[in-house]
Amino acid sequence: MNSLMNEKIRVRIYGRDYELDPGGLTPLEANRLASLVDQKMRDISDKFNIVDSQKIAVLAALNIALDLSQQQNLPHKGLTPADEEAVGAMIAVLDKAVR
Repeated sequence: MNSLMNEKIRVRIYGRDYELDPGGLTPLEANRLASLVDQKMRDISDKFNIVDSQKIAVLAALNIALDLSQQQNLPHKGLTPADEEAVGAMIAVLDKAVR
């Protein structure tokens, strides 16, 4: 395994530096996630005029969890009737070709 993957990664979230065990993430991935958390915290702070960073962090975590939950619960869109008809026609053609 690459030695970079075993080193601690330093990220900055909401004005504070944190040293993290990357857990298999690259430094770029870890910084991208930290940036997402930082932005969510700043959005909450600005929108609700909250100064308590602990409260902002909890609200950001809940907001990110809600976003994830909503994405996981999205219904999987099926094929449109036209797509289903096209797929059926392709299956029929392939069926004839292999027989």
